[in-house]
Amino acid sequence: MTHQPSETPAASRRLTALLVEPDPAVRDVLAESLKPRFAVVLLAGTLAEAREKVLAGQPDLAVVAARLPDGPVAGLLAAMQGGRPPVPVFLAGTPEDVLAVLSTVALPGLRCLVRPFAPKALEEALDEAAGDIAARRFADEGWQLVRHLLDESPNPSAVLHGAEVASLNQAFLRFMGLGSFGEFKARGLILDRFLADPPPPGGLAAWACRLPDDALDRDHRLRLARPDRPHSPPQVFQVGVTRLPGRNRCLLTLTDVTELELERRELLDLANRDPLTKALNRRKLGDVLAAETARSQRYATPLAVVMLDIDHFKAINDTYGHDVGDRVLMELTARLSAGLRQVDRLARFGGEEFVVTAPGIDAKGAVEMAERLRQAVAETPFAAAGPVTASFGAAAYRPHDRPEDLLKRADEALYRAKAGGRNRVERESPPQTEVR
Repeated sequence: MTHQPSETPAASRRLTALLVEPDPAVRDVLAESLKPRFAVVLLAGTLAEAREKVLAGQPDLAVVAARLPDGPVAGLLAAMQGGRPPVPVFLAGTPEDVLAVLSTVALPGLRCLVRPFAPKALEEALDEAAGDIAARRFADEGWQLVRHLLDESPNPSAVLHGAEVASLNQAFLRFMGLGSFGEFKARGLILDRFLADPPPPGGLAAWACRLPDDALDRDHRLRLARPDRPHSPPQVFQVGVTRLPGRNRCLLTLTDVTELELERRELLDLANRDPLTKALNRRKLGDVLAAETARSQRYATPLAVVMLDIDHFKAINDTYGHDVGDRVLMELTARLSAGLRQVDRLARFGGEEFVVTAPGIDAKGAVEMAERLRQAVAETPFAAAGPVTASFGAAAYRPHDRPEDLLKRADEALYRAKAGGRNRVERESPPQTEVR
């Protein structure tokens, strides 16, 4: 009595088996074992019939007799195992016939059914093969479904395997200007190629697969540049990573948050910048000075602060009106900003007073910077009010200074510049030495 498989996967009911056996009695025995496990069992008694069946549609599994009346079976076996995907093949026959075939062809994964068949071993071998095929088909169908769902998503997505890219969805390919994932591979591209910033250590793909292990569960954003828009600002994406089954596999999903990022920056500007001049406001200046003084204390690096005040600004407002005064403040900010380095920070301290924070500059450099800025203000008349001058006070960081200490010494130097005739630069007083 034929053993009925107890737990054959449901997917196996859609599978096709090819049985190639010239002996009717043997063919009946094997067919009875295949039918409970496969939806369709194709029968062939000769090599020619078997080839016709294979050409009509590749089976999911084949049981092939080691001896056929019309020729050797080695070529048929090689053709089926060389397919994409390869067809699992059982070679059936007497020990002598099986050995004769194996001596002529080497096919990895080829399994043998030696006559006379042991019923239990035969059933177990077919159960295992049907289960493996059904599981692989189930996985393939699941993968196809995943790819379909990802392709329908408007968000760029990539399936990653460690540092390698296993798949890209259509949204990601469109962003890259590519027609297919095959083109991505053929051109030797990597995700880092599209980053607007330096890639993370180990590359973007490997970095993304490490994110699920981030104990802090931080938000991450990436700026990607579109190849077809080289002069456009990069797009900003929120990064989402999901761990997938299998070792070091993950799904990377990017959500476009460019508009949200612009809104966030606008809100930060409102919170951190003076609305008229667009220089940093006094609150943000406090944050900058706290960070810079801490850095100077830790690394023993120079830091300078320059405080300036427009001379006779009240007279400008009284003579020309506050609208002109505002225009003078805006033009002054533009002139000062043009004379600063990228690391320098300009802040409006209040009214017509401004502060420049200059990391990496000592007391001598602070005076030289202040003099350049003074000349930038005084040498060319302002568009709205004619000649305008400003007075400057410079101070440099001393060990254990607090931000207010540095500002106080710069303010005292500014006061001396005002008292000394205005339109000039004064440096802080030297530290007092202890008298014993």
